[in-house]
Amino acid sequence: MAEQKPAAAVYVRRIIAAAALAGFAVILICVATGHTAGFDDPVRNWFYSLRSESLTKVVIVITNLASKWVIIGLCILLLIIPRTRIPFGLPLSAGALGMILLNSLIKHLVQRPRPDVPHLAEEVGYSFPSGHSITSMFFYGLAIFLVWQNSKNRRLNIVLTVLLAIPMILIGPTRIYLGVHFPTDVLGAWCLAIAGIVLAVEILEARSRAVQARLSEPPRRS
Repeated sequence: MAEQKPAAAVYVRRIIAAAALAGFAVILICVATGHTAGFDDPVRNWFYSLRSESLTKVVIVITNLASKWVIIGLCILLLIIPRTRIPFGLPLSAGALGMILLNSLIKHLVQRPRPDVPHLAEEVGYSFPSGHSITSMFFYGLAIFLVWQNSKNRRLNIVLTVLLAIPMILIGPTRIYLGVHFPTDVLGAWCLAIAGIVLAVEILEARSRAVQARLSEPPRRS
């Protein structure tokens, strides 16, 4: 029975990844064919109705937690510190770079214009999918997994999970509020990020199994 739990977890994880990719495909088709207004318009208009000077200041602080400079800075910091370089710095940096490149490729293939409303933040380029949303969901989501994988301090893990979940969840909605993305931009980005997290976890666990297998091999006789 003990061996069934990891197998079940892998099975569930792969179902989630498949569902996320299917969700992205559906959203992509709707965006490409122009059938998103029925969902996008009421959702974004609700976000616009919340706008106020004080709330905008808070939203900008939250959304900047996924800016390229913050993500790059965090990656550099994790890579510089010897203790975090291998377990955190390398997977988060490589994964974030991969997601950014994928996001840029899709943007240039789809070429969706940004919402034609007053933008409360300066942005350039195309709209779909949301770069801030895909980066925040992937980076902070994978960081939560790595925290639980590498730390045995349950109380610290819970605190870090809550702190990391805040930007992971809230940054996407801030992009809608600021008028720089449609809701489907955010949902599409989240779907890709979830699939990316599962892929990263699969790679990390495969690497861990390979390392354990090498360590368990009996020494060769000379």
